[in-house]
Amino acid sequence: MFPEKCSIQMNGKPCSLPPSSIVSVLSENGEYMIGLVCDDHIVAMKTKTLSMQKSGKISKGEIKFQRLKPVMTDCVLNLKDID
Repeated sequence: MFPEKCSIQMNGKPCSLPPSSIVSVLSENGEYMIGLVCDDHIVAMKTKTLSMQKSGKISKGEIKFQRLKPVMTDCVLNLKDID
């Protein structure tokens, strides 16, 4: 389950758009997710991540943007109906 909104705040206001990409950093110690971002804020997220890497707040490494792939299902079970 992912949050319903982008991780970016611009001018102190949170973005209300749905995320379209997972943002992660691939470093020597592995890969870790740092946020979710909408299409409108990919450049802002990359700029912020580079700044945080420069200041040592997060590990240096490759910044990766992976598109979210929505999965839909009409299979909803009521656990009371399962024998």
